[in-house]
Amino acid sequence: MTNLIYKLRMKLFSIIYPVIDDMSSYKNRFFREYITKNTHGVILEIGSGNGANINYYKKYKKLILLDKNIHLLKKTQLLCNHNVILADSSHLPFKETIFDNIVSSLVLCSVIDKQKTIREINRVLRPEGKYFFWEHSISKNKFIYKIKTYVIFIWKIFMGGCDFNSDNHKEIKFIPWGKSKIYIKKSILVKFLGMIYIYGVVSKD
Repeated sequence: MTNLIYKLRMKLFSIIYPVIDDMSSYKNRFFREYITKNTHGVILEIGSGNGANINYYKKYKKLILLDKNIHLLKKTQLLCNHNVILADSSHLPFKETIFDNIVSSLVLCSVIDKQKTIREINRVLRPEGKYFFWEHSISKNKFIYKIKTYVIFIWKIFMGGCDFNSDNHKEIKFIPWGKSKIYIKKSILVKFLGMIYIYGVVSKD
């Protein structure tokens, strides 16, 4: 029963997310350009979703797209001939230190064990490699935080497990294996939801 519910949630998200992404495609262009413009070599994108970042990659030797949602991956396969892999970010099916760059966009919010995912990124990222990210993180508005706790269960059902009360800023800021550069960008909608956008890069030591 639990497995069936999970499959239904993934199917529902694969329908809803592309619609939302299309509606905000112009606004999100800034973030997609930032996380892809300096990538090179062998690249792994974690949580590639419906393939919205694909056309932004300009320099690469090999691009691998990974997501845990099989329905979104099937849509991505229709858009490109890159390697597409069904897997969870907390169990990356790769050998150690093989990627020059790793990219994620709006992923950590739906990851249950964020620290495990961060350790996996470190494991497969080469020395001096870079992890480029664009995420949302909770704002410091305690009133909005309390309101959101009452609706977050419903939100997570429709949005692939996205937890908009995640403090992803903190998770990335204290990554122990590299130096983090984190930038903050606000928008009216994101502010209304009690969140901020964060983007930047972690350079592995």
